[in-house]
Amino acid sequence: MQLADYYFAHQEMFVIPIEHLSPSGMSAAYQTILQKRAAVPTGWTELFNASFALYWARATELMQRAPSYWFPPRLQHCCIVRAGARVRPYFQPFNQCAWLLYECDFDPTVSNVEFAAYLFLHMERMGLLRDVTATLLRNLSYWLIRSDAESDAFGAACGRARRPDAAAFRTLAEALVWVRRLHHESLRAPAISVAGPAPIPHTGLLLSREQQPRLNMLVRRWSRAAQDALDAFHMAYARQGRDQAGALCTWLCEQRPQVLVTADDGRIVWDPDRPENLAAVRSTLGGIGTAAAASIRDDLLVIDAHTRRLLATLVHPEQLPSPHADVAQDGLCYMHRTRRQIAYNVRETGMERLRVPAPPYERFMLGARTVHEWGHLAADAGWIAVPEERRTAEQHLVADLAERFEFIYTNAPSALRHLTQEECTRLAATHGSVGRGLASIALARLPDFQANLLARHFLSVSELETYVRNNVHTLKGTLPPAAVFQRLARYAYEYQYLRFSQLADPWRYFLSSTWFEEDYLTRRVLSEDDMQELTRLIGAICDLHAIDMAQFRF
Repeated sequence: MQLADYYFAHQEMFVIPIEHLSPSGMSAAYQTILQKRAAVPTGWTELFNASFALYWARATELMQRAPSYWFPPRLQHCCIVRAGARVRPYFQPFNQCAWLLYECDFDPTVSNVEFAAYLFLHMERMGLLRDVTATLLRNLSYWLIRSDAESDAFGAACGRARRPDAAAFRTLAEALVWVRRLHHESLRAPAISVAGPAPIPHTGLLLSREQQPRLNMLVRRWSRAAQDALDAFHMAYARQGRDQAGALCTWLCEQRPQVLVTADDGRIVWDPDRPENLAAVRSTLGGIGTAAAASIRDDLLVIDAHTRRLLATLVHPEQLPSPHADVAQDGLCYMHRTRRQIAYNVRETGMERLRVPAPPYERFMLGARTVHEWGHLAADAGWIAVPEERRTAEQHLVADLAERFEFIYTNAPSALRHLTQEECTRLAATHGSVGRGLASIALARLPDFQANLLARHFLSVSELETYVRNNVHTLKGTLPPAAVFQRLARYAYEYQYLRFSQLADPWRYFLSSTWFEEDYLTRRVLSEDDMQELTRLIGAICDLHAIDMAQFRF
C-alpha cells in the first residue's frame, strides 16, 4: 500500500484514512495492512465496519429529520489511539478532519455496535465545536429516537469502557432514563398541554423546569469526568526526578540549532547568535520533565535541519528579503518578523510544550511549516514566479477564471443570489464584477502555492501528507452564512493542495470529507462540471509558476 508507513508512523496511534473509508467502513486493502501492522483483537475490524455503517445510517436519518441540528455523514481520518496514557484526550491530529478514537472502542470484548456508532457522531461534533460540554448537549437529541434495546446496549458498553473518559460516558448512560423523555422541536414535539418548556440553545431540545436540575447535574459530572481524563494524561508526564532545564540549556549552547526560542508574547529567550546567554531560557524552561524536554529538543532539530538544508541550496541566501511586517507571529513555528529566522515559542497558545511531548503527526507538520515559511521569502524574492514568457497565458487564464465565477454566480438559484446580494455587491464594487472579485479571493492564496512548490523539494512524504491533510477540510462555519461564493473560491484554491499528496483519487477525497457535495452540488449552487472547471483553471494558473533554478543548488 502506497502510504502504509504514513498511516502507522506512530506506535501510540494509527490512522484509518479518508481515502480508505466508505459508508460501509474500511477498504479491503487497508484491512489487510492493518492485520500486518497493528494485530488488532479478533473481531475488531468487523465491529469497526459495522459501527461505521450504523453511524452512516443514523447520521443520515438525523439530518433528514432535524437538519437544523444535525449534519450529513462524511468521511474523516479515524485516528485510533493504542496507548491512551500517551496521547492527549480531545485533540485533533489533523485540523478539522480527524476523529480521535481508541482501540478499545472497537474491541468486541468490551464494546458493541451501539457504543461505537455513537462515538463517531460524538467525535464529529467534537471536531466541529472543540468543546466537550457543548458536544454533549447538542448530541442529546440522538437518544430521543433510540429504542430501549439500543439504549441498554449503549449503557452496557459504557459500563465496560476503558477509554480515558469512560466515566463521562457512564454518566451519560445513567442519565438516559430521563434524557429520552425530553421534547424536541423536530424529533419529538411536545403536546399542547405541556406548559412552557424552555429551549436549550442550539439543540432543539425543550426542557421543563423539573428537568433543569438533572441537566445541570449531568453537565457537571460530564465536565468533571472530562477534566479528570485530561488531568490523568498530564500526571503521566508530570516531572519525576531531576529538572531537565539545565541539560536542555547545555544542549542548546553546544548544538546551536538555527532557531530562535521565544516565550510568552514572542520575547526571544534564546538566540543561536548568542548561544551562551542562557539565563532567560533557563528561567523559562524551569521544572521541565524528561519527556517534554526531549520533545522540544527533537522539534528544534527538525527546524534546524530543514533550515540549514534549505539555506545551503540558495545561491544568494543574503538576498532573501525581510519578512512582511504583518507576518503572523504564532503557530507551530513562524518567521520572526525582524530577525529573518524561524522562531519556536515554547509557550505557544493552545500547546503544552513545557508539560507534554508533541502529539502524533505534529512534528511532521512542524517540518512542513518550517520550509513553508522559508518558501514565502523565496517567493517574495521573485525566485518562484510566473516566467515572463508565460504572462500572457496567465492573463487569459485569470480572465477565464473570472468569467467562470461570473457564470456560476449568474446561474445560481435566485434565492441564493438574494441571500448573498450584499456580499457580492461589495465584491463587484471593489473589483468591477463578482467574477473578478471571486477570482481575486482564490488567487490571493498563490503565495502559499509558490511556497509549497519549493517545499516539495525538501519535505518527506510524511511531512507533505500531513501538510495537505491539515489544509484540505470543510469550510463550513469559517465565514458568515452569506459568504457562500467566497467559500467556493477558497475551496477551489485549497483543492490544489491535493496535488502534493500521493492520494490516488483527490476528487473523491475532497467530496467525501468536506460536505462540499451536500452544501454546493446537491443544492445546485453549481454543477460538478463547473467545480471541476474552476479547479482546472486555478490548477492551470498554478502550473505556470516555476522555480528559478539559477537561484538554487538542487
